[in-house]
Order: sequence, then C-alpha cells, then structure tokens
Amino acid sequence: MLKVLLVDDEAPILNNLNKVLPWQEMGMEVAGMARSGMEALRIAEEEAPDLVLCDIRMPVMDGLTFIGKLREMGLESEVLLLSGYQEFDYAREAIRLGVKEYICKPIHYGELGNKVREIGTQIRNRQYKDKLYNSIPLFQELPAAEDSAKKTPDQLMNLAAKIISERLSYDLGIEEVAGRIGISSSYFCLLFKNRFAMTFVEYVTQQRIEAAKFMLSSTDKSITAISSGVGYQERRYFTKVFQKQTGMTPKEYRDQKKRPEKQ
Repeated sequence: MLKVLLVDDEAPILNNLNKVLPWQEMGMEVAGMARSGMEALRIAEEEAPDLVLCDIRMPVMDGLTFIGKLREMGLESEVLLLSGYQEFDYAREAIRLGVKEYICKPIHYGELGNKVREIGTQIRNRQYKDKLYNSIPLFQELPAAEDSAKKTPDQLMNLAAKIISERLSYDLGIEEVAGRIGISSSYFCLLFKNRFAMTFVEYVTQQRIEAAKFMLSSTDKSITAISSGVGYQERRYFTKVFQKQTGMTPKEYRDQKKRPEKQ
C-alpha cells in the first residue's frame, strides 16, 4: 500500500479528501492528515509518504515552502497541489520543486481520483524498477556452462517454467531466464516453442492470468493487489489483458465464482 499524506488548512476539504476517494481500492492508505505545513513536515518525517496532496495557501507555512522543506529532508514524495490560485509564479515554483500535477479548487473529485491513480502507477513503476535493480540479481546462482550442457531440453524447460512461476510479479524477459539456465536466447526460444507450443510472452501471460484467477476465486485480496502480485503494475492494463484472456473483467470473474450455482 502506498502511503498518502493529506495537507489542507480547511477541515471540510481535508475530511472529504480522506473519505471521498477510494484509497484502499487504489492500493493506498492515508498515513496522516495535516492542517499546516509545519504539522505536515512532522508527519512526513515519521511516515515518509509516497504521495502528498497539498494545498498551496496555508497558515504558518504555505504549501510551496513545505514542499521545499520536504526536498531538503531528502524525501522524494510525489506531490499533487490543490489550490484556488492559478498565478504563473506558483506554477513556476511548483515545477522547480518537482511538482507534476496541479488541481484547481473547487475540487472535482472524479478528476482528482484519476490524477491520483495515474501518479500511483508512476510511483509503483519507479519502486518496482528500484526493487528489481536492488534485489538479488536474477543471474545469481547461474548453473555452470557444463551443468547446462548436461541437462536435456526437457530439464532445461522445466527449470525455465520453475523460474517463471516463482517470478510472475517481476518483469521477466527471455534474456534473463535464458541466462539463468545458462543457454543462449535463440536456443531458449527454440526449446521453449517446441515444449510449450506458444511464445514466451504468451506463456507468461497465461501463467499470470491463471494465478490471478486462483486469487480472485480463493482470496479477498483487492483486484489492485492481485494485479500487482502477478506482474501488472497498472490495474487498467491488467483488466484489459484479463478480459482478453477470459472474456470477462476480474470483477465479473470474481462475482461469478462467488455466485452459488443453481441446482
């Protein structure tokens, strides 16, 4: 779950931001709410939020000053500014501070929700890439060349299938898996197509959708969490692929599985 910090000096707006947007459905949680920049800084230091929704005009410390302090603390939280002010100077300073989105008051919550989802996708993609870069290398514990040479094509493809099943949440590529089992990409593609009668991408997609179907029918996990768990960081894209493979959306599939069969 991504952590969100809400900052606005108007209590009704702050409460609406907390209650109106479907945070859990979007894979997020409100980690704190503040009515001033000073209060927001204290919460940010404790929670290190992934996303900050912040008003510009506030008492004690305005939104832009708060964002500047946020950057000084070394926090790279994405920021979505909320304000009734549209002067160029505010926008220019916001851009300098790395603010990518700007919503004008009065707030249209449908538009705001779309913006938050888009930013959430950007954050997850960045975190995913960082995690992949910093995680245990995919090539760790590669079999020695002679070990691969001793394996039969079936054994090599069994190993490939095992690697894929263990890493469905990762952005797997042919080169990575071929390298892990110690053979060339071209030889891997030949063996893979002969063994599974489909391309590598088709097989990975099939395995991801099968895993998603199992989780949809047997767990109460949110569709967003399931999407991420099978390697799709963008829920809308996951829904598109799932519908293409099964003829129904993830929600329709879950509802069908939970509906009691007619006697």
